[in-house]
Amino acid sequence: MRIENRFGLFLMSCLLFVSNLAFADDKAAVVEGDLKLDHGQVNWTERTITATGSGAPDLKAPNVAVARLGAERVAKLDALRNILETLKGVRINSDVTVKNEMVTSSKMRTKIEGLVRSFKVLKTKYYSDGGVDLVVQMSLDGPLASTIVQEPGKKSQEVSSSGIAKNTGLVIDARDLKLIPALAPKIMDESGKVVYSSEFVTKDALEQNGVVGYFRSVEAAKKAKRVGDKPLVIKALKTASDGKTDIVLSNADAEKLASKDANVKFLTEGKVIIVIK
Repeated sequence: MRIENRFGLFLMSCLLFVSNLAFADDKAAVVEGDLKLDHGQVNWTERTITATGSGAPDLKAPNVAVARLGAERVAKLDALRNILETLKGVRINSDVTVKNEMVTSSKMRTKIEGLVRSFKVLKTKYYSDGGVDLVVQMSLDGPLASTIVQEPGKKSQEVSSSGIAKNTGLVIDARDLKLIPALAPKIMDESGKVVYSSEFVTKDALEQNGVVGYFRSVEAAKKAKRVGDKPLVIKALKTASDGKTDIVLSNADAEKLASKDANVKFLTEGKVIIVIK
């Protein structure tokens, strides 16, 4: 079989394989990218990046085993390149992408490139001629999240934690808005006061959950482990002036998060989901 045809069939199998890794309710998952075309995909619901890598055999290798070892190294380098390119396109906030951060800060670029190398191999396909294809994945959370999102040494914003907590998390229905998923979106009231952002989340929670999760279904979001069994469900009013990643709530709804009488400690734990189209 020609290599082009073989690789095409492999990529199709990758799509089927990755689809099995998604949430049970596939329609609820927010996914960007196309493994078939771009070799990389972001799943904002699972908060992962999945990519493929391919290594052709060295036809001058003395045997298939040696050819396979070389091909696997090449496949891992290809997967690393593809997963890094996919990550560069991820938006941090309304103004900045991961690529922007890497371009403007050599220190940040070095850190990110080092973290990306820790991707895990989900599937390896070996061919009789020594060729190797891989499916790899890394999390948007963990050290990557704290490295990209949280400023070193900056303390988390304090939130009210008085009284008994009525809610275990927050679900914002923003399906009527044209939002772009981001690692660190902001939620604010009508005057522009921020009532939730990455600054509210502790480092431990940020590395475990990220700032927010994204779903396409309110019902699926309400059942998600992330927000517990009694989430507060709020309807988004509009996008912020930039119209990209940030959400404006009505003052009445924003007060439910900013009131000194409300126990909203769940915000410090990143127990927030945004539902988008």
